[in-house]
Amino acid sequence: MTYCFTDCFCVSLAPLTVTKGSIRVENGLISEIGADVTPAADDEVISLEGGVVMTGLVVGHHHLYSALARGMPAPPRAPKNFTEILEKIWWVLDRCLDKKSVELSALVGLLSAVRCGATTVVDHHASPSCTTGSLDIMGDAFRKIGVRGVLCYETSDRAGREEAERGIAENKRFAEANQNSKLLRGTVGAHASFTLSDASLKEISEVCSRLDVGIHIHLLEGSADREISINEYGADPIKRLMDFGLLNEKSLLVHGVHMTPEEIDMVSKSGATLIHNGRSNMNNRVGRSPLGLLEKAGVRIALGTDGIDGDILTEARCAFFRGSEEPSPPSFGLSLDMLAQSQAIVARSFNQPIGKMEVGAPADFTILDYDPQTPMHENNLAGHLIFGGLGPEHVRSVMVNGDFILRDRKFVHIDTQTVYKQSRSAAKRLWADIEKTWNN
Repeated sequence: MTYCFTDCFCVSLAPLTVTKGSIRVENGLISEIGADVTPAADDEVISLEGGVVMTGLVVGHHHLYSALARGMPAPPRAPKNFTEILEKIWWVLDRCLDKKSVELSALVGLLSAVRCGATTVVDHHASPSCTTGSLDIMGDAFRKIGVRGVLCYETSDRAGREEAERGIAENKRFAEANQNSKLLRGTVGAHASFTLSDASLKEISEVCSRLDVGIHIHLLEGSADREISINEYGADPIKRLMDFGLLNEKSLLVHGVHMTPEEIDMVSKSGATLIHNGRSNMNNRVGRSPLGLLEKAGVRIALGTDGIDGDILTEARCAFFRGSEEPSPPSFGLSLDMLAQSQAIVARSFNQPIGKMEVGAPADFTILDYDPQTPMHENNLAGHLIFGGLGPEHVRSVMVNGDFILRDRKFVHIDTQTVYKQSRSAAKRLWADIEKTWNN
């Protein structure tokens, strides 16, 4: 199918451009773009009447396995700190997941993300009771909806080396199997330094090197990451990553709340990408990533949601307002740059110009019903995002590889009512298992 989108703002985040014109799509790629594009005879012509076609939004870090937690009961004893939040909530939930709840978590989490405009989700999965094959279950959910994904399994030694080895093997198997996939790629997932032995980090490093992929790991989200890493393994998290060759341009480092200025400089020089998750940081009361210092140091900063939801546009606005509280706040345009850096993760993973509004690039588009009330151009696009409410409520359609997966706010390839009916039943079972664990 060929398409021609007319009368639209064509928005690219890297380089940042806003132009008025038309876009033609053939064979899943952008074939023409500009003010003088003429539809071909066989094109389906879609007039957007001043709407926006944006290079596809990316959730740079997600935990789809948490999707069925929405509305679940609270633990009988409230967690007192971040490590207790992990131990009493998330490490109970992920261990209670079975194959069906993994599938439904992925489906409902992806439906939410796509409704908010995501064309790609970079996910960090955990289900210790059904590790082997879990990424295939996740991958099937991505294919059913038609959304692009970069997936990994959260390796951890929290229950011993055998469980860690299963996680590493799942990462390796999935990444190898999807090296040429149209929609999926793999990285090597790891929980955090404080739950990873030297033996596991060594093996992760070997797999990353063999497959030429990066590690995807939480870094200094809470202060316990440093304290426990030093006490148990004799080194802080960043030094451990460096010692095992895991701090490089392919590394995806999540949070970075408690980095020192010296560590920020190390991350910048390594070329690694730090993924900011402001709403999650506030929810877990772990502190604030120093966006101004990170930007000044030249760190590549992407944007994720950390499982809160799939709404990356709201996350971008949160990053701006949260950063404004800093003594040295980041630049006004950093939110847009973080969205672009998330696209860059995907482009590197697929070795394609994903996120580029140029001829030959994959047609991954977020299409918005946003007819700006004031002039919109490169120099004020951030203002339209932050203050104009350019948000998920404006998402009209989502296209991946030239294929509509959400069209006029309706999913094309999947029956959402059936999925939601099943997910409600699965959530009840999951919550019952969680409460049983709490009460034992």
